[in-house]
Amino acid sequence: MRWRLSFALIVSASASLADPLTFLRSMPLTGLGGVSAIEVEPGGSPAFVLSDRGTGHRFAINRAGETGHISEVAGVKLPFRHRDTEGLATSDTSTFYSYEFPGEVSTSTGTKLPSHPDFATFPKNGALEALAATPDGILYTLPENPDTGDAPFPIYRYRDGTWDIVAYLPRTGPFQPTGADIGPDGLLYILERSFSILGFRTRIRRVDPEAAAPVAETLLTTDLGTHDNLEGLSIWQSDSGATCLTLVSDDNFLRVMRNELVEYALTETLAGGASCD
Repeated sequence: MRWRLSFALIVSASASLADPLTFLRSMPLTGLGGVSAIEVEPGGSPAFVLSDRGTGHRFAINRAGETGHISEVAGVKLPFRHRDTEGLATSDTSTFYSYEFPGEVSTSTGTKLPSHPDFATFPKNGALEALAATPDGILYTLPENPDTGDAPFPIYRYRDGTWDIVAYLPRTGPFQPTGADIGPDGLLYILERSFSILGFRTRIRRVDPEAAAPVAETLLTTDLGTHDNLEGLSIWQSDSGATCLTLVSDDNFLRVMRNELVEYALTETLAGGASCD
């Protein structure tokens, strides 16, 4: 796949000196495995997660205490069981899932959306990991590894029944997209991960892909081993007005890894006593 200069190439920008994101907590996600996507309801609970073995789970989040905990776990039937379900997004009226091998997007009722020609060219384990939806149903998705060398990551947009490439996210460092969501500010937040034999690193960037000259702002870049294999991202607004980010890690069904929820807040929204509790 060739990237075309006729589309906007997003410019990268470093964050300001103040930390744009404030770490809040990490809590274990026990009894589940292979969790790769998450959506959290406004107000912070309940949450809905997907496994990369085609299962879904809904649970309540209690943030009391130092770490908090989850409870009331219930299974959710998905339309294509045993598919590698990687992305999850909700609009005001629908829920959408993205898949690997082949790269596809469907509604929660099993209706497959029209495909973009590029989706069939993605590697088996490098397709549509990140999926986000605006309230009125515009979708954005990125492949984890489109196998195009050093070319930037295309941001695909689904609108009015068709996909197009709305912008390109610069490929800087070893990071690859694994999750995405639309924030209360209307911007696209993109979760990225890098892996080495020593562990994982996490990066979060945000962008307005519809801007004439998009700029990708880096909000977070963690040190090696700060978190595990974070793959899912959900952004929600608390009752007190804070913008909260809940991330979920995928243990790949391995004992040496862990499923956990990790939460950050957009620092600028914590003024005046707002919180994500």
